[in-house]
Amino acid sequence: MRHPAYSTLFTVITLGLVSSACSMLGTYAGSASSMMSQPGVAATGAPTTPSSPATSSPATAAATPEAETATAPATVSVTLVNACSDTVKVFFGDKPKFGSGRYSSLSSNSRTNQTFKPGDQLWIVDDGQNGVANAKIEASTREIEVASGCKTLRAR
Repeated sequence: MRHPAYSTLFTVITLGLVSSACSMLGTYAGSASSMMSQPGVAATGAPTTPSSPATSSPATAAATPEAETATAPATVSVTLVNACSDTVKVFFGDKPKFGSGRYSSLSSNSRTNQTFKPGDQLWIVDDGQNGVANAKIEASTREIEVASGCKTLRAR
């Protein structure tokens, strides 16, 4: 036969544990439903309606044009034209002789295509690898010409 005090104590402890477990389970279920909710649906399961432009806040209205702003292309295809009657040495990079990049040459009266990133530079270099003239590639650059004097570049 059990003592009535032990029976009451057991009931109180059991109910306390069950209540605590239910409370924790409810907290977990609430956080899980908000984490796993779908866009456009509130945590209660009711669909949300997007705000109309007339009722949107100034911060939301200001953020919209930024999202629509076009970004610069990652690469630019440029036609290199050598209008000079001599082969011209060129350098692709920031600083000829001191920077990293690569050297090449453009044959006389030739035309070739090269892919650049906006901000890259093309240099005409002399025999000592010193920069003579340079052109900086912009997102709108489509052609760079070595002028007939072999010492200047024209970017278009």
